[in-house]
Amino acid sequence: MNAACRLLLAAAFCFPLSASADHSNAVERGLSWLTAQQRADGSWSDHPALNALPMLAMLASGRTPGVQPYASPLDRGLRFILGQASREGAFTGNGGRMYGHGIATLLLGETCGMTREDRFVRPALQRAVRVMLRAQAVEKGTFHDGGWRYEPDSTDSDLSISVWQITALRSASGAGIVVPRAAMEQAGRYIKRCEHPSGGFGYQPGGIPNQSRTAAGIVALRLSGWEKDPAIARAQAWLGKNPLTWESEYFYHAVAHLAHAGVHWDPALLLNHQNADGSWPAAPNSHSEANAGPLYSTSMAILALAAEWHYLPVFTE
Repeated sequence: MNAACRLLLAAAFCFPLSASADHSNAVERGLSWLTAQQRADGSWSDHPALNALPMLAMLASGRTPGVQPYASPLDRGLRFILGQASREGAFTGNGGRMYGHGIATLLLGETCGMTREDRFVRPALQRAVRVMLRAQAVEKGTFHDGGWRYEPDSTDSDLSISVWQITALRSASGAGIVVPRAAMEQAGRYIKRCEHPSGGFGYQPGGIPNQSRTAAGIVALRLSGWEKDPAIARAQAWLGKNPLTWESEYFYHAVAHLAHAGVHWDPALLLNHQNADGSWPAAPNSHSEANAGPLYSTSMAILALAAEWHYLPVFTE
């Protein structure tokens, strides 16, 4: 089914015809909760990532600006988040740092990829990509070369920030923004350096793997052009031996990336923990995810559950 047909189905039926009743009900309740949290000015938070993630969840569920019933939240949210960019195009303010920049840039790329109503979004996306490429080009030394860290001028890198930048760059490229192939190749090389001898991926080269980092490593390699690299199969085997559980570290980051990692995961992990109001709670070992609150956990849960519907262009190329 092509993208145009998927969008027509989304407008007519809200969810793909292949969606299970449990999935569609959980996602619908989650989207309703997210919509209810939006402020009058179109924001959800002062943090760029926590503004972008609810809109990414809507896009992943087939909504686009101008398509009911979530058109107004998306339109108002986009107007707000565009105003969060610095003059240079960075979404790093209000504690966003490069996490916020990567996730906000991904939102702009996917918006451009899913709608033609992008005359205000595309210029912002171009500026955001330039910020990202300049940050990657900072001299970091062989150990960290090709990746990203917390600040645009950081001289080291880590996997969890880098995966958002890689996904955003791939999204921007799919939307027609020029992204140098060399930048993606360098990013993939950095991710490969994070591979652990066991087959999983660590936070930085030499780090200990967990489900979150390993799933993110697979996604990052695929999207940076290393989709045939043997490290992917090794990481998938590692995840097969160390399956995701509700008690896993950084559970929501893990499940949102695991949904695109080519490894089986049990949707009951999310369906069984959804709150009565439609949101998702912090997982037992969610660490900093708990500080981000239910805007983060609910958005990431929807991104995971909606992954099989293939609306986000970055994951369907």
